[in-house]
Amino acid sequence: MRQLKRIIAGHDLAAGGEIALRSAVVLANRFGAALRLVHVVEPLDSYQRISHPLTSPYTLEEIAQKTGARLQALAVSPEIARLQVEYEVRKGKPFVELIIAGRAWLADLIVVGGASRMEEPFLGSTSERTLRKALVPVMVAKKPLSSQAKTFLVPTDFSACARKAAEEALILAKSFSGRVVFFHVLDFSPAYTIAYAHDLGVSVPLSPPSPEEIEPEWEAFLSGLPLEKVGWEKLTEEGQAAAAIVHQAAHMQADMIVIGTHGRSGLPHMLLGSVAEKVVRTASCSVLTIRPEAFQFVLP
Repeated sequence: MRQLKRIIAGHDLAAGGEIALRSAVVLANRFGAALRLVHVVEPLDSYQRISHPLTSPYTLEEIAQKTGARLQALAVSPEIARLQVEYEVRKGKPFVELIIAGRAWLADLIVVGGASRMEEPFLGSTSERTLRKALVPVMVAKKPLSSQAKTFLVPTDFSACARKAAEEALILAKSFSGRVVFFHVLDFSPAYTIAYAHDLGVSVPLSPPSPEEIEPEWEAFLSGLPLEKVGWEKLTEEGQAAAAIVHQAAHMQADMIVIGTHGRSGLPHMLLGSVAEKVVRTASCSVLTIRPEAFQFVLP
């Protein structure tokens, strides 16, 4: 995402899509990026049309035309008219089509709205599936990103993936004249070794590292990062990883959490991809997820 030149905003023509669009506009203005609005019309299966008598009387093509007209109106609205804006309506599974649109347009970032608890459970939602499968960074916008954003929280397990997220966060913070807070959670959930399982039939609990013991990890993680022109600090706290990250973001009123997914390290306090998903699901601020560069997505 170093060259943020093309941003896709997934717009569902509802509140979540509006939040995604407003956040994408802020980023497009900051980086001089082009913006593409994408709406996906999902065809109903035969059994769904039968079971829902109030299904729209319009054909799929008519719905696509009406949706295109609404996107066109958004594209020429005063708020975003000064940007380079395109739009398109696609048909299919929303998360698949968003990812395909991103590939076809060579997008550097996909922005989607976060599903509210009232509207749709996050588990299995378009937002979740997009961030799991997309090759490029995905921002799940929970509320509109402020043009004056100042605080970017970066959880880290000291893995290469977390470092990639840190690099992206530093670029964002510099563009907003903001600061980065690197945050590591010492998760004291029991961890065990099976070294004696064969002989004794038991596993042995592992003692979690102390803050002093992980200081070399901090030094290695921060070494080489471009920290000179960005305000930053590092924090280490005890707790359950996802809950602690969300609590810290709320406490410091973070504008965005920038988190790597599927990070791996040899430490028992590693940050797993599932933690990133829990953070996206429960955080009140927007979350930018960064995947490993080697990740390859195969369409279902």
